[in-house]
Amino acid sequence: MHSQAAMGGRLSWGVGLAVGMGVTTAVGVWAWKALHGRVFKWEEVGILDQLVIYPLKSARGVSVPSATARRHGLAKDHLQDRSFMVVREDGSFISGRHAGSLMTVSVTLEAHDQLTLHAPDGSDIQVDLDGVTRKAAVVEARMWGKDVKGIDCGDEVAEWLTRILFDGETKVRLLYKGNVMEDRPANSPQYFTFPQFQKTDRMYYADTCAYLVATAPSLQDLNARLQEPVPMSCFRPNLVIECDTPFDEDDWAFLKIGEVVMRRLKPCERCIQTTVNMKTGLRHPKGEPITTLKTYRVPKEPEKLAKLWKNKPIFGVNMATEIVLKSPKNTTNGLDISHDFKCLIENISTVLQVISYLTINKFSGER
Repeated sequence: MHSQAAMGGRLSWGVGLAVGMGVTTAVGVWAWKALHGRVFKWEEVGILDQLVIYPLKSARGVSVPSATARRHGLAKDHLQDRSFMVVREDGSFISGRHAGSLMTVSVTLEAHDQLTLHAPDGSDIQVDLDGVTRKAAVVEARMWGKDVKGIDCGDEVAEWLTRILFDGETKVRLLYKGNVMEDRPANSPQYFTFPQFQKTDRMYYADTCAYLVATAPSLQDLNARLQEPVPMSCFRPNLVIECDTPFDEDDWAFLKIGEVVMRRLKPCERCIQTTVNMKTGLRHPKGEPITTLKTYRVPKEPEKLAKLWKNKPIFGVNMATEIVLKSPKNTTNGLDISHDFKCLIENISTVLQVISYLTINKFSGER
């Protein structure tokens, strides 16, 4: 079995995921190579507990019972992960690190052309995406020192966000991915080599890659150490898995959900954004949960990474879609094929599985 990504094949398909799917792990040395031609064994580890899409970067997520796993991230009907982003007028991007109040904004997309943003003060603003797309005012922006693009969503929503985020003091704009962000590659770190990244990995306005996976026991372990428990939403994962062991995800190289396999790219190092209260937009006065995570979740090896991430504890794993295990022509078990290879599996009872991560860059921090 060969990865379409490794073979340079087209990866614009999607596979449906549903909450409640069962979860398993395959064990064996050099599991990374196993998927590319060797025999391997999947081992059950738990069930898929949550699926969350974040349409607007750093705003609140939308929990869904099922979704489509696409190369650029999770999608459900008209919702697509990180397909909108706020930027300053100079084009620099804004996240919850810069404006905590952005994390209090919620999003609804009731129709393909109607986006609504909601603020805690009860105000909201609507955006006519059909009009925005037809006008196609493409704007250049910057994320982490790299150029990105977006379609400007207009003055009205810009003024609303300027008021909500900065009390009118810093002017911002809202960008929509439209059709100008399809080729943005995943952001492989320049300071350390993570060989699992592939040139075909894509994303919209995410920081690193299309997917973040976390497990419920890991959060339970953390909360047992905190005076004030935190919700999983502060870590913003797309997939939450219920399994038996805290931080079991440290060892996963591949994650199999239905007919899609996700490839682990790297551990997810956490930043100050996790300290922002999503109800108030304010940072925790003692820097929690990062402060506590630093006491037991910083990497010990490799040595170079341990130095670079000495103040960046690990929680969750960054992943990308890898392959579809079922032929796109097979329409059994609820597999639905659209004209552009995007597949959707609905209401299929399958097993969520993983391959243990036994290759280079394995995180082995104290648990």
